[in-house]
Amino acid sequence: MDRTLRTELETASALLHKVAAGAEITAADAVKAVVAAAAVDAVLEPGGWTQLREAEGVFTTNLPITTRASVRDALKEAATAKRKSLTALVTEGHREVLAGTWTPPRPRRMARRGKSAANDRRAVLNVTIEDVLRQELCGQLPSMEKELGYKVTEGGIALAYLRHRLGFVDQAAEAEMRVQRST
Repeated sequence: MDRTLRTELETASALLHKVAAGAEITAADAVKAVVAAAAVDAVLEPGGWTQLREAEGVFTTNLPITTRASVRDALKEAATAKRKSLTALVTEGHREVLAGTWTPPRPRRMARRGKSAANDRRAVLNVTIEDVLRQELCGQLPSMEKELGYKVTEGGIALAYLRHRLGFVDQAAEAEMRVQRST
């Protein structure tokens, strides 16, 4: 659909706000509501939200982030609890890195020991990012690596930013840091 889908969704929003405020609905509002409801229905269909994106020329691709299953699950739970979108947070992180307002920390590799570590399989967390934003960030990675002195990847940035914004602290990493501080 073209730009009219967005316009009709904006009309639906305005009508809902009017009703929520207790204002009376006119006959003209009722006519607009029928068309606006159809726009909402179109977006609610499977894949319907992509009509907005495509009409505005915004194209996205999947960014798979490989991590431990426990980390993936904890990030999903934290995002749900805080009513945050993982995709929106990763997009925000990409923009902050490009603007120079956030620097990804040095990636840490931790040795996993014990039976619980063996059960914590690798998993993929999928988010969708705008193509233009991904290309811009990926173009900056080599210069970022030189400047920071360590390897920087798009997935690493995304994972670090999610952990940062969601206040997620890996229990094993926290325990390891306590041991290092005490020695």
